[in-house]
Amino acid sequence: MFEIDASFRPAAATLALLTAFLLLRDARFEFRARLGALFGIGTAAYMFCSGAPEVWRASSLLLPLCIGNSVFFWWFALALLEDDFRLEAVHVGVLIAVLALGFARVGAHIIEYGALGQALAIFHNLVILTLVAHVLLLAWRGYDNDLLENRRRFRLLFLIGGSLTAVGIAVAEVALAGRPPAAWMLALQSVLVSILATSAAAWLLSASASRLAFQNITTAKRAEPAPVMDRQRLIDEALGVALDRAINIDKLYLEQGLTIAALAKRLGVPEHRLRKHINEALGHSNFNAYVNQHRISAAKAALRDPKLAHLPVLTIALDSGFASLPPFNRAFRAETGQSATAYRSAALVETRSANGRIESEKS
Repeated sequence: MFEIDASFRPAAATLALLTAFLLLRDARFEFRARLGALFGIGTAAYMFCSGAPEVWRASSLLLPLCIGNSVFFWWFALALLEDDFRLEAVHVGVLIAVLALGFARVGAHIIEYGALGQALAIFHNLVILTLVAHVLLLAWRGYDNDLLENRRRFRLLFLIGGSLTAVGIAVAEVALAGRPPAAWMLALQSVLVSILATSAAAWLLSASASRLAFQNITTAKRAEPAPVMDRQRLIDEALGVALDRAINIDKLYLEQGLTIAALAKRLGVPEHRLRKHINEALGHSNFNAYVNQHRISAAKAALRDPKLAHLPVLTIALDSGFASLPPFNRAFRAETGQSATAYRSAALVETRSANGRIESEKS
């Protein structure tokens, strides 16, 4: 088993570094790519730190990367799953907390304080499992609203692989109880990471911003026969007209809990065709974001109306299709950069000022 580990561990680290290189070579200006490269470098460091004791002692300078790699994975996964993900103070705070726990574990091991080290190890891994669970939850919750078919498939694969990984980590930590891992565990870890790193490197040999955004890379395609293209164009145009009527005339977005499946059923079209149309023709990658755009426009119009100044913001939020106030507040602030109350106050002052000028001109 040690021979297998000795063969695959350097290979896994090398492939992880190759993945990082490919990301930075072909998509270095893409935020996702930089986080992916950081995760690749962290994975390479982790392969050395998690090896036999004589290996990780020699690679102690890599400890910050090793300990922080679970957070790097979390960042990268969030960037892949959320279009508007940006690093904020809370994300950096989690990294600092995980690093502190990791170094405390190392310190307890050095001074041979077994009980403390064991407790820290359990708590440390609970934090890591929480990060994994958070990513899995996002992957599951965002599946139905994701309009990018490639990313929807990725979510499924990620859920399966992530679930197995999380269970594997939990079982291994409970079984080890702070003891060094057995030779077969090290070998299994090396082989699995090698397989994953090989797959990632193969996928990213043509890495680009579009690949990381789960968009199809433009390739030369055989031209379809003219009748097929004309028929498809007519179908797409009919779908566009029907969707425009449903949204802008029937205002279906005002229905709380509207899903893409329900909208497709109302339009009488396959769900996958509606997803493709909203994504490719209208430029949206998330169904909730598409619907909320219309809901926020309706809410802004109501907030600007002096005749509705007596209505609470909650009432306007519910009338605009939101199920509760917190999602409305988040969506409104993301759209306008301010709260609904602040927006209403400024809009009403501007409206009254404009009305006053009109009255002055009339007199």
